[in-house]
Amino acid sequence: MKRRKIVAAVLFVLCTATVILCSFPAIFPWEKRLVDLLCETASRLAVALFLLALLWGNLRPPRKGLERALLWSLPCFAVALANFPYSALLAGTARVGRPDLLWLFLLKCLSVALMEELFFRAMLLPLLHETLQKRRGGLWGALLLSSALFALMHLFNLFFGANWGATALQVGYTFLLGLMFGVTYCRTKNIWLCVAVHALFDVGGLLVADLGSGAPQDAVFWVLTAVAGVLCALHIAISAYRLQKQEDAQLGR
Repeated sequence: MKRRKIVAAVLFVLCTATVILCSFPAIFPWEKRLVDLLCETASRLAVALFLLALLWGNLRPPRKGLERALLWSLPCFAVALANFPYSALLAGTARVGRPDLLWLFLLKCLSVALMEELFFRAMLLPLLHETLQKRRGGLWGALLLSSALFALMHLFNLFFGANWGATALQVGYTFLLGLMFGVTYCRTKNIWLCVAVHALFDVGGLLVADLGSGAPQDAVFWVLTAVAGVLCALHIAISAYRLQKQEDAQLGR
């Protein structure tokens, strides 16, 4: 325990220093796209490592039932895969022009997913659930509140030049994604599945924006997103209802 506290303290100092340093990208003498990816990756990875040190003992997934958890998660993976710009890349309306930075882009997506899932699902969601558990519908309340906080966090993008319309849209769909990740964590007890789905979703959604140019969201994209989203929403809603029903039964409600 003492060793873990020391590691967490050291990582906290490194995390703070990295975030501060990455807040001033102009000091780095490289091209803007490379610097942006480096700063976004380093700052999120630093925070993720700090959270890992704090939560490590609570992150071990159940030893049994991985196959069932993966099978249950397939609709969530379908949503993530639908977020890729397949037809736009094939049609040439979007392109990826920097394959040399692909490794850094993938690391960025992984670091973002790891940081956000560790904080919002592995740390915040159980804390909210424990606080609200004695109330009727406590699990639903924890899921909704943690997802709302996850969505509202993206309002900070306004300070980095994002426009109100795009930010409002992002807040809306990240709330729904937060519910998907939250139910996934409650149902499977496996934070690494949440990280995998989240990272895959970000890879598809940010590929063109970070490494290329063009319009990735065409008619095929929206059809795939709608179909996968509706099916997954039904899957998540049914699972959330069953989880709440199980909790109510255990608490004698």
